[in-house]
Amino acid sequence: MPPSSEAPGSPETAPETPSATQSAPAEQVVASARAGRGGLAGLVRRHIILLLIVALVILFSILEPSTFPTFANFQGIALGQAVSALLALAVLLVVIAGEFDLSVGYILGFSAVLSAALAGLAGLPAVPAILASLAAGAVLGLLSGTLTARLKVNSLIATLGVGLAVSGLSVGVSGGQILSTGIPPFITGLARTQILGFGAAAWIVLAIAAIMYVVLTKTPVGRKLYATGGSEQVARMVGIRVRLMKTMVFVIAGLLAALAGVLQLGLSGAANPSFGSNLLLPAFAAVFLGSTTVRPGFFNVWGTMLAIVLLAVGFSGLSLAGAPFWVEPVFDGVALIVGVLLSRWNVVSARMRRTR
Repeated sequence: MPPSSEAPGSPETAPETPSATQSAPAEQVVASARAGRGGLAGLVRRHIILLLIVALVILFSILEPSTFPTFANFQGIALGQAVSALLALAVLLVVIAGEFDLSVGYILGFSAVLSAALAGLAGLPAVPAILASLAAGAVLGLLSGTLTARLKVNSLIATLGVGLAVSGLSVGVSGGQILSTGIPPFITGLARTQILGFGAAAWIVLAIAAIMYVVLTKTPVGRKLYATGGSEQVARMVGIRVRLMKTMVFVIAGLLAALAGVLQLGLSGAANPSFGSNLLLPAFAAVFLGSTTVRPGFFNVWGTMLAIVLLAVGFSGLSLAGAPFWVEPVFDGVALIVGVLLSRWNVVSARMRRTR
């Protein structure tokens, strides 16, 4: 479980939850964050990921002027990272609540396989097949939430166990084969249809991110979720139903992961039973990197989205520059480590500013 994260006092002042390394009292962290807002240093701290994205775009545009700075490449980045971004949002919700979910990657793969099997092999119409997959994701999320919130099983162990079981189901449903027969055009169109020059999957993820931002920063539910992640004991003392909140985020995370699986099926036109778990590392890297920007020291929606863009731009540029395929997991792993270290640095800096 991530160490405690503090809840904001109001949705307008401090909406996001502190990163996993944070343990200072809420008033200290919020006051420190406010103090750091002023001046050039605070501005750079809040937008460091955006500045890095701009720097990488300029660098790779100079190195690969004929391939990188093209609309087609940016289209590919946006569409290719839609699934990863949606999975990162699923991870973000659970981390805000003070837990980890390692099952979402496996749920993604199972959802893609189940949708392909129901629609492609069983002949079920596309919409019922999608709804069945989403329902399966929600049920699996409920299972993880029940094990974690009600039975008090460590979230890492519980969700890893659920994930491994789901991976077995994926192989069982698919027969260990890649399913690509009879995928309905509705599913492929749901992900690939061009809207304002970009695939529909990218717009779907952007809309979900906007909804999450509003819910987390402008509603009582968001404040309760941050309070739950900040301190379970304090949250219970003020009347928050902690078990319900944690179970809810696991269910929503499962639902988002299942939707990501449907979009992955639409983008690729096939379902691979082994796909999904490989996206966990980039998702966690984005969440931790995202806590270093927009509101440094706090997990937040737009920071996570910017981190996904940073990872995508970096790997796209490296690929076009001729980097080998194994660079991507190395890049993601380094990004995760850097994100955790920067999160810790933000907390330590906040404490130091507070004591001055």
